[in-house]
Amino acid sequence: MPLSHYALDTFVSQDLSKLTSCDPQSLASEFPERSYWLNQFVLRRIFHNHIAEQHAALTFVLVRRAEAAIDEWELACEAARQGVQKPSGYFKTLRHLESCLAALWQGLDSGRRALATDLFTKGDGSVYERLNWLYNKGRHFDPQALPQGDLHALWLTNDGLHSREHAVTFEEMRDALKVVGGMVDKIAGSSPKSG
Repeated sequence: MPLSHYALDTFVSQDLSKLTSCDPQSLASEFPERSYWLNQFVLRRIFHNHIAEQHAALTFVLVRRAEAAIDEWELACEAARQGVQKPSGYFKTLRHLESCLAALWQGLDSGRRALATDLFTKGDGSVYERLNWLYNKGRHFDPQALPQGDLHALWLTNDGLHSREHAVTFEEMRDALKVVGGMVDKIAGSSPKSG
């Protein structure tokens, strides 16, 4: 028996009754080499010494987080295709998106540090500021301090991932994943399989 809109919003997740479609788009075809990134990075370090030793640990973080973020994105896309109208499908999709967001932000932050640049200026409302906000909100919140009626700090809507204060669309997350993935594709190089 399907749950009523009231039951969905009151007992599962705020605004869940308004969730009619959840369709993040896969990135798998854009990064077909991602399963080789870590192996290739290690081989390139050994044989080409293309990363200075003082940047090796930071670069490892970037490569590992990029791979994790895109893997979690792909799992979220698959879970969303299975349906988000039932609690188990909803929370599976949300869990993968939260994990994607964490790995994505950590990767972006590592890239920022490696390049000695800022991703955003506080208060600019940019996608990077909102990603950072959601990342921190998802990590550091007290469930007992959530606003009345909220069951979760982050939740899904038709277009993306939301909190009371900020949101990022699936397209914005996907674009940020492409930035991180593009950096790592250059660092890791291609697999022996692709030549």
